[in-house]
Amino acid sequence: MKMSIIMILMLIIGVVIGYIATASFYSYALTPRTETMILYHEKTYTSTMTIVSIYTNILYVTQIYNYTSYVTRVFNNTQTFIVTTVPKIGAGDQMVIAWMLSTCNRSYKDLILRYRGVIDVVSPDWYYLSEDLGVGAYTSRCAEDQSFINDLRSNNISLMPMVVSANADRVRSLITDLSKIYRFANILIDKAKRFGYIGYNIDFEVSLPDNSGDFAYFIDVLSKLMHENNLILTVDVPGKRTEWPSSYTMTYDYEKLGKTSVDAIILMAYDFYEWSGVPKPIAPIWWVKDVVDYALKYIPKEKLVLGIPNYGSIWSSTGSRVKWLLYQDWKDLSSKYGYTTDESVMERKIVLPDGSVAYYVDGEMTFYRALIAVDKKIKGVAVWRLDEGDPSTWRYISIALGKTCS
Repeated sequence: MKMSIIMILMLIIGVVIGYIATASFYSYALTPRTETMILYHEKTYTSTMTIVSIYTNILYVTQIYNYTSYVTRVFNNTQTFIVTTVPKIGAGDQMVIAWMLSTCNRSYKDLILRYRGVIDVVSPDWYYLSEDLGVGAYTSRCAEDQSFINDLRSNNISLMPMVVSANADRVRSLITDLSKIYRFANILIDKAKRFGYIGYNIDFEVSLPDNSGDFAYFIDVLSKLMHENNLILTVDVPGKRTEWPSSYTMTYDYEKLGKTSVDAIILMAYDFYEWSGVPKPIAPIWWVKDVVDYALKYIPKEKLVLGIPNYGSIWSSTGSRVKWLLYQDWKDLSSKYGYTTDESVMERKIVLPDGSVAYYVDGEMTFYRALIAVDKKIKGVAVWRLDEGDPSTWRYISIALGKTCS
């Protein structure tokens, strides 16, 4: 009996202490909000506090296990909240690739330099598979601009140009002929040595389902030839969470590619395609997670990079794309009509007067996608794109990945 009383007293004391500690934590870290949103708190805590208050309408909280942590706060319109500790991976442990379409606008140089401690690799869309199965340069995008190359080199940022193609006939001719693969590789190697590239990003977006094995073989051979010259190779693949009946996605066999010597496989986890007849988000957060989980069944996490969108689209009410949205487009549109956050997909949204719908992934929304990469401990992230994207993206990426701006 005496023992029971003591245990009850100890329980009461524990609850009181816990209440005081929790109240103190609330007063320091939280300010209840009336709107539904997800925010973050950058302060690192040494104590372990995972769930303070549980509420059934939780939106999206990633559970990650590593070293340091910051607090993710989830609010809803009743001012009930959840506090969860989300540890971050250490600085430099994950690669950050910044894709660019063009490097002609030098105003983006300041952005790159400001985040040189965050961005590890810049990957501009400089080259394409030419008609003779060689390598053509996009002069209109300022390919091989020596001043741009020098700027990156002086700031210890690596340069890994893209080599692109949307021409299925050319790609098929290349990947099924070993002598042509060797010739293609030699051209790339010569350019890399001349300009100081660390390697290349292959972005062949074609529908060749009957040649998925040939494509994987091409990537394996090209990777080995790059490695012999101290270069790396990465390859882009469309996101999928099952073997979707699409000739495009079936071209990229995750299992076969995962067994190649390629240094990184970049999941283009955007341009969501599973709905039809309705406006589509760019990359629903639940779909992105499923895509990563599916890829990890076949691709080693040390090779997997998550591609993150930083753009938007306007869709008609019947699901036809009206136009792509770059950052300035989104700013103009949102300043005129305002926007909401569609928490079911974690994207910004505007319903326009004519019934069309705009979706956009801005800097804060990239943060939640980057958390998935941290959660799964994969190789890193790649963001499309630095030019014409929301400049705040890189600050959010730095927070999510625990990187420090130089």
